[in-house]
Amino acid sequence: MSAGPDVSWSGRGGLFSLRVGAVLVRDGRVLLTRTEGQDHWFLPGGRVKLGEPAAVALRRELREELGVTVDEVRMRLVAENFFAAPDGVGVHELGLYGECAADGVPEEAEFVGVEGPGSVFRWVTADELARLDVRPRQVADLLFALPGHLVHPQVGP
Repeated sequence: MSAGPDVSWSGRGGLFSLRVGAVLVRDGRVLLTRTEGQDHWFLPGGRVKLGEPAAVALRRELREELGVTVDEVRMRLVAENFFAAPDGVGVHELGLYGECAADGVPEEAEFVGVEGPGSVFRWVTADELARLDVRPRQVADLLFALPGHLVHPQVGP
């Protein structure tokens, strides 16, 4: 089955989105990203397409954002994230977070991805992570101490 449109929809005053995020840890640092115009950070990744398994979606997103190839993905977190978008619309995001390794990710502390300006990536230590506005926070708080089993935090109501 080929992948279809993004798994997201709007209706009745809200938005649902199925998202994947990459947990990339190297040399005691985790990779975060931020979109131009936003003050908060999050894990690299994006929306899953209809019919696309989460690990495949994560590989595709990292190829698009960073130009890297990922072999193995180990799903570690499933987070339900409830928040208001900047326009006030309620969002229910289901995030699937996979731990992986990727050769070819730049070593610089901060860099722009292959898609060009608009997305900034930054390697951060645990101390830096604690001081940054990283969303969802409950996911960020687990990044340097991932349990050996799948975890499902709920963020919001």
